[in-house]
Amino acid sequence: MAKSIFITGAASGIGKATAISFAEKGWNVGLFDINEEGLKEVANEIGHNKCMYQKLDVTSIQEWKEAEKSFSEYTSGTCNIFFNNAGIANFAGAFEDVPVDEIYKIIDVNFKGVANGCISMLSLLKNTENSLLLNTSSVAGLVPTPGIAIYGATKHAVSSLTESLRIEYERHGIRVSEINPWFTETPILEARNVSSDMQSQWERDFVNERTKIYPVSKVVDKVWLAYKSKKIHHTVGLEANLASFFMRFIPSFIRRMSKKLFKDTFI
Repeated sequence: MAKSIFITGAASGIGKATAISFAEKGWNVGLFDINEEGLKEVANEIGHNKCMYQKLDVTSIQEWKEAEKSFSEYTSGTCNIFFNNAGIANFAGAFEDVPVDEIYKIIDVNFKGVANGCISMLSLLKNTENSLLLNTSSVAGLVPTPGIAIYGATKHAVSSLTESLRIEYERHGIRVSEINPWFTETPILEARNVSSDMQSQWERDFVNERTKIYPVSKVVDKVWLAYKSKKIHHTVGLEANLASFFMRFIPSFIRRMSKKLFKDTFI
């Protein structure tokens, strides 16, 4: 029987690339995203015989229940990998300038949505031998990043949740891990500026001047690796590895580098 993967945020970026890669390798793929038109395009590209798709607002526990039920019917009650990937970064700017409604939206999608998934998919993961719950965090959850304070805070929360559930879910035979990408070529690089007179560190030109942007294929490689690995955190990119290392052992160095990197924007 073919293995299966449930992917949130599957209409674009990392989720889309992961879906295509796993489908090409013969997996049954469940595509879930709030962008239904985007899901249809991905399903057409993959082939409807290799996937199913359904609109999912990750902030709604009721929609999660419906998504889990549909996927369970598609896979006969199993899920080898639950890729808890959906996330947003709609605005970049100084914390006090970000609209409160946008702050709440980022928290709802990036953390509440992830927690909803961990709750909703537990039964299927328990019912599958050697299953993996894989969260998408970020290097921004490991190191201080001015201008995206809320985004970084939600990703830090995801990392904490990953660590705790890694211990809790072990009794169910479920591994819990996460990926921690560096800057990656995804729609997040299109985050809007809060103020028209400041430049966003999420814009491609700004990032390209200062560091490398990795293709989504590098993240997909880590998703494959995570399924076969016992590691909890899977950083993507040399810069991510270095930042994680120095933040653990020399955090003052990372704080100085972060201030230097963003001195012309939010400091």
